[in-house]
Amino acid sequence: MRKMIWYVLIVFFAGFFIGKFIKTEWISKFKVVIILTMLLLFSLGLEIGANDELFKKIDEIFLYAFLIALFGSIGSFLFGYISEKLFEKAGRKK
Repeated sequence: MRKMIWYVLIVFFAGFFIGKFIKTEWISKFKVVIILTMLLLFSLGLEIGANDELFKKIDEIFLYAFLIALFGSIGSFLFGYISEKLFEKAGRKK
């Protein structure tokens, strides 16, 4: 499991540096990112569907995922609202 995170990081940074130094207009032309994202989501669903133990706990996982998404969204909204008000006040003082 620990080796897997290194593989993910290596592949991510390899893509980052390749994208930084090589022209990649063709990616947006052929919608490669969307296709690969859909393939990733499909493979994730396939893996979850094949795992019987995980599938039995899907209601519990759904609840936790919903709560994380809900509180993450609320926290992001509140942080954005408060920071906007703070920067707005700081901008008026100048």
